[in-house]
Amino acid sequence: MLVLARKINEQIRIADNIVLTVVKIRGGKVKLGIDCPAHIPIRRSEIPLKQTLEDQDYSDLDEKLDQVTF
Repeated sequence: MLVLARKINEQIRIADNIVLTVVKIRGGKVKLGIDCPAHIPIRRSEIPLKQTLEDQDYSDLDEKLDQVTF
């Protein structure tokens, strides 16, 4: 695991198409802004992927995930 320290409005870039921005820090919480292509699903880890897939049409998710590089 890579751990990076960032201040408000600083960013972390993942590959060429994903940018995480620290939007707000208050107490023990950090708010992140995530900018990435629409075909990449983003979910909180406490929400099961199955529920996310049922809520949206990701019938071609396997094909889309095969295109993602890290």
